[in-house]
This record gives sequence, C-alpha cells and structure tokens, in this order.
Amino acid sequence: MANSEFKAALRTFYRERSYALINLSGLSLAIACCIILGLYLRSELTYDKHFARHREIFRVVGGYTTSGNSVMCAVTPIPLGPMLKESYPEEVRDYVRFLGPSQVLIRSGEKAIYWDDVYQADPNVFEIFSHRILYGDPKTALRDPSSAAVSETFAKRYFGDANPIGKTIHAELTPEIPRKITLVFRDLPENTHLKYSALFRFDDPIPPAGRRQMLYNIGLFTYLVMPENYNVNGFKAISRSFFARYMEDFGKAIGQTWTSWLQPLADIHLHSDVSYDRPTGNLYYVYGLSAVALVILLMACINYVNLAIARASKRAKEIGMRKVLGVPKLGLMSRFLAESVFFSLVAMGIGVAVVELALKLTPINTLFGKPLALDVKSEPTLLVWMLGLGLLVGLLSGIYPAIYMSSMSPLTALGSSRGGGRGSFRLRELLVLTQFTLSVIVITCTIHMALQMRYVSEKFLGFEKQDRVVIDLRGLDVIEKYPVIKSELMNDSRILGVTASGGVIGTEVPSIVHSEVEGEAGAPGKIILGNIQVADDFLQVMGMSLVSGRSFEKRLLTDVGTSFIVNETMAKNRGWKEPLGKRIQMGGLGGRVIGVVKDFHARSLHSPVEPLVLFRFDDNFENVPPASRGAYRRTLIVHIAGKEVPQTLRLLQDKFAVYDPKHPFEYEFLGDAIGRLYWSEERLMKMTGIFSGICIFISCLGLFGLAAFATEQRNKEIGIRKVLGATASQIIMMLARKTLWLVLAGSAAAAVVAYYAIDKWLSAFAYRVGIHPLAFVVSAALVIAVAFITVVLQSYKAAQSNPAVMIRYE
Repeated sequence: MANSEFKAALRTFYRERSYALINLSGLSLAIACCIILGLYLRSELTYDKHFARHREIFRVVGGYTTSGNSVMCAVTPIPLGPMLKESYPEEVRDYVRFLGPSQVLIRSGEKAIYWDDVYQADPNVFEIFSHRILYGDPKTALRDPSSAAVSETFAKRYFGDANPIGKTIHAELTPEIPRKITLVFRDLPENTHLKYSALFRFDDPIPPAGRRQMLYNIGLFTYLVMPENYNVNGFKAISRSFFARYMEDFGKAIGQTWTSWLQPLADIHLHSDVSYDRPTGNLYYVYGLSAVALVILLMACINYVNLAIARASKRAKEIGMRKVLGVPKLGLMSRFLAESVFFSLVAMGIGVAVVELALKLTPINTLFGKPLALDVKSEPTLLVWMLGLGLLVGLLSGIYPAIYMSSMSPLTALGSSRGGGRGSFRLRELLVLTQFTLSVIVITCTIHMALQMRYVSEKFLGFEKQDRVVIDLRGLDVIEKYPVIKSELMNDSRILGVTASGGVIGTEVPSIVHSEVEGEAGAPGKIILGNIQVADDFLQVMGMSLVSGRSFEKRLLTDVGTSFIVNETMAKNRGWKEPLGKRIQMGGLGGRVIGVVKDFHARSLHSPVEPLVLFRFDDNFENVPPASRGAYRRTLIVHIAGKEVPQTLRLLQDKFAVYDPKHPFEYEFLGDAIGRLYWSEERLMKMTGIFSGICIFISCLGLFGLAAFATEQRNKEIGIRKVLGATASQIIMMLARKTLWLVLAGSAAAAVVAYYAIDKWLSAFAYRVGIHPLAFVVSAALVIAVAFITVVLQSYKAAQSNPAVMIRYE
C-alpha cells in the first residue's frame, strides 16, 4: 500500500469510527474463526503425511461374505503380509504388521501405569514408517524379542529426562518377559491414524506350512509398501489371484468368499468405514466445518460490501472532486481496494490475538478433540497462509465497492446527497437476504443435531445402562475369583447385581464369519454371527427381556458351550416360527437355542441391530498354559444403587485392592462408555451451535450499521411522518418492515438447503429422529426476533427525535 493511500485509510478510520469499528469487529471475528477452523481442517486433511514414505504405504482391508452377508474389516489374517510379498514381489516391496492396540499395565521399579496404545510390530517398522529418533538405532531397535521402542512421553513418565536406553520394563503381555528399551522416538504427531506409546516385537506364531489354514481368521493391521504412485485399482487382480490360489478351496467348504483392497495411508483417516478399525475422522464433518468457515467469512465480507456501498452517499463529493481533478477510474479503484486491504490486515492482527486468547483461555481444544496451536515460529508457512487470507478477504470485500464508487460520474457524485441508486439498494437487499438465509441454515442444522443427540442419549437400548459400573478383570488369577467377588459384593445392600461379559455391551461385539445355523426347514445355512460371552445372570442384571424360552441357569452345567440365546433379529433372519431348539454351530461350539431375547443395541445407533447370539462362559481353565494366563480379559458389570455412589465406588476400590493387588483399580460407568461412541457428533453439534451464534452476531453487526445509515438518510422523511401524526411504533415498523420480509424470504430458501444438509448428517445413524418442520419455524423466528431487535435499537432514537430538528436537517 502506497504511503498516501495508507494515510487516507487511517483518516477514514478516524473520521468514521463507528463504521470502522463495525467492520473491524466483524472481519476480525470472522478471521479468528477461519484461523481456528483452518488449524483443525489442516490437521484433518494432512493425516499421516508426515511419514516420508506415505505415498508408498497402503493398508490392506478385507471383506468376508457368507450367504450374501458381508463384514468388512480393517484387520487382516496374520500371514497375509508375508504371503503377498512372497507371491507378488514385483508389486509388494515390503510389509509391516501391527498387533493391537492393547491396554497394558507396564511397570518399571515402583511405577505402574496403564497404556492404551501398545502394539506389537514387525522389526522393520522403523524402515517403513519414519520417526524422529531421540535415542537408539532404528535399524536394530526391535531385532531382539525382548526389545522395546517407546515414545518420548513414555520414557519421561518412568525415567524423567534421563536417557532410558538399556532400562528394563515389565509389560503384561504374552510372554511376560522383561523388556529392554532399545529406542526412544518423538511422540507421533496428533494427526496420525495409528498412534502408539510403546512398540514390542511381533513374533509370527504361524509356521509357513500352516499359513493357509489361518487366512480366514482376522487378527492384525497389515501395511504394504508398493511402488510410488501405485494405482490401487491394480490390486484387484492381485486380490482375485490370491483368493483363487490360497483360499478358494477352503472357502467353498465353509460357504465363504473373501476380497481385499488397499487404502492409501493418507486416505485412511477420512475415507475408511470398516469394522475393527481405529477411530477415524468423518469427511462430511470436514465439508461441514469448511462450509461454516466460508459462511462466517462471507458474512463479514457482505457486511463490508453493504456498509461501503451505503457510505457512498457520504463519499460522493470526495469521489466527484477527485474525478474532476483528473484521478482516473483505476486510481480510485486502487485507493478503495487499498482501504479494504488495510481494514482486512488490521482485522487479521486482531483476529490472531483473539485466536491466541481463545486457545489459552477457553476449552476449545477439548471441543475439537485435539490440541490446536498457532505456532508461527516452527511453521512459518502459517504466517504466509494468514497474510494470504488477509489479502484475499480485503480484495473480496473491496472489489465491488471499489468498482461501484469509482464508476460514479462526477456530476452525479457532486450533485447527489444520497449516493447509491436503485441498483445498489437491490444488491444490498440480496446480500442481507444471503446473510439471513445462511443464519437460518446453520441454526436449523444445530437444532436437528441437538434433537438427534437427545434421542441417542434417551433411547432405550434394550438394556439398562444407568448405574452400571464396568470393571476390567485382568488375567485368570482374577477371573477365577469371579464367584467369590460376586458373592462378597452382593452382601452389600448398595450392590443390586453383579454379572460379567466378554466386552462392554453397547459399544462393539465380535463376529464369527463362519457359522452354521439351522433354517426353518431344517437344513443348515451359513451366516455371519455377532456373539457375546456372558455370565449366567447377565440378562437379569442388565434388565433385558426374554421373548420366549429361558435364560442361562447356573445349576445347569450343560448350558456351557451347548446352549444359546438369540435376539429377535436372528430369529427373523432365519425365518424361524419356533426358534427354541434350533441348532447353531459357531466355531468350535455347537448347541441349541434355549431362549430369544428382545432386540437390543449391541453396537452404536450408527449400525442396525444384526443377528446375535449369547452364550455362557466356559470357566474351565485347566489346559491354559501358564504363560497365557495373564492375557485373558473379562468385563465385570456391577449394578449399584443410585444413592451413596461415592461410598459404593470406595467399597469397590477397597475390595479390588484385595481381589487384584497387581493392578490399579479402574472403573467406568456404562453410560459414559456408550456415550464415547457419539463424542464426534457431540463436538460437531457444540461447534455448530457456537458458530451459528457467531454468524448471527456478525449479521447483526452489519444490520445495525445498515440501519444506522438508512435512518440517517431518511431523517427528513421520518420528521415529516411524525409531523403528520405517525407514532414511534409506526416509524420503527416502517424502518424494520423490509428487513423482516428479507428474513422471511431467507427462511424459505434456507429450508431447502438445511433439509438436504441435515438429512445427509442423519443418514450416518441407523436410528434417528425425523426432520421436524417446527425446527425451521423456530430458526426463522429466532433470526426474525434478533434482526427486529437490532433494527429497533437503532431506529428507536430516530423515532423519538424532535421532528422540527429532523426536517431542518440537510
């Protein structure tokens, strides 16, 4: 910006402070929102791109199909990686496998800490995935079976700032051997889809001769190194060839087919929708938040355009004089553009300060579910990006006003006291209409999100989740004490029930892909079955209802391994008119149906209820090798009374200090565990709510400014109307009428867009609320009320003014 233009912009800023304040407030707030959303979106869109070889790394995912039912899995058979490399060496350059994640108690000295992100990996992991190494040699880090590679945070938790190479840790993994730290790496960046704090060596338990038999059992994540810029469609031929060569014969015997495909490493986070995966992002959320950022920025730009055009009447004589003195149109345009860029850059500075304060003083990182930081020193590209945004906003905001004002003829400009003609008023109306349309869209979407999340939290899942505490039982030494634990806990009146299951009900259930179930006509059919192992009184403690038959009986030892309870969907799927007595062969278990339980949601409400069987635990552990005893897990579910909850939790803690002195006591309420499934939707709803409020605020800033200019321009008319008997309320309605019509028109247009957007979001849920017409009415009414109040606040002063003074005004 030239020095003269800079001084002119400063004079304008000083001379019209209210105008400048409105524009700076809107622009700086919009820019701050864009920076925050930009930091989040940048993180989401750059997942795993920090790995040097990310263009060569692909994850294998597979799908098993039985009788037309398919399950798509992120985890693959253990021998798949080595078999693909041996069979197709020209395409498959290398592979690495990750087994996990596991929650593992790791001890060093007197410190014992649970880690949720512990994996076992092939020794070549550091050759394929690049890490920033602090200590140790990545080429030999996992060469020894007793070695361990750990993150910087892990090392500091146990050893402080000292070099931990050579230190010994003890992890509850099979086999439980002392492990020596051989490598310390920097913590993986937040935007990494598979993060780990500790890596142990994975030793393939399957000999080459037994690999083919294991190809229908899934177990771990497999990553392949392919030629750079490899076309993933080319892997289809490899998948078909591999299936025909190694799996088809056995697949025909069990009535199953298999297929696989590749996911580019950088696409996994936003483009993966398969079972047994790590938490992933949602591409629609990226689209939605990108749209929110653009909407907020657009609203601020609209404010600038509207106010600049409205101000044309005040600057008409200045424009006319400059044209008479020979200033060319291009010179005037550059002056007005320089002014808008100046405003934008000042707003950028204010916006950056707002972002820094928000990141430090508000729980915004919790809202986004990841730490955000505006670190210009370590990432100078952020500074370039922000300056580019400031320039772009300045140009977008200023281009039309610059063209409009520089196109005014000298005679019109010098002779007009009003400036802006009919065309400018039409444009302003269109821009205000756009603002209110966008506001109604955002509010309507927020209301429907809130309705859906309330539906999710209140919907009965087919079992009781309130007042149920879940506790992990770790290792057979504790699991074998289950009868004693249950008996002693039930002696306390605050404990209403105790049971156990193979996992946390309502979150995820395993599937057995090769099962045979008797049909209505008697012939068995292949089916993919979800299954849950439970204790004998599971249904009673969880408040589940039987439709027919009976529950498991503790006194009936024959219930173990030979009796099944199925859900209603299972019975409907097989066409059973009388389910009791139907035969099921599931893996190594075979038996008959003894009961039908009313359908319940074993997974989140994103998924429909699927065929499911429940079967009793087999508590015979005589043949379990001593080295494997620590690997067993079971979930204890304790139904507590709703009163004296802290005292009851202390009771459980004291009891488990005796039952399981090796492990720190950890618990979770079942409702909280299920609630975690919807964290991303909850965060999106809260973010959308906050930004919808910002949208309305920015719209009202512009409307307030426009109302001020409109009132000022219509002073004479208002004075004459008052002389002729118009009341203050009539004056206010006259000034607000057009705004109200614009909001109504915007609401009608918003309904179409909002309907499509919310329908798309709700489609992610198998069980959802309908789209409520009342939500559109409420959104429109809210925006109308806010707009009306904004105009009234500005118009009231004029409506109360002395008409004699107003008529004399020129």
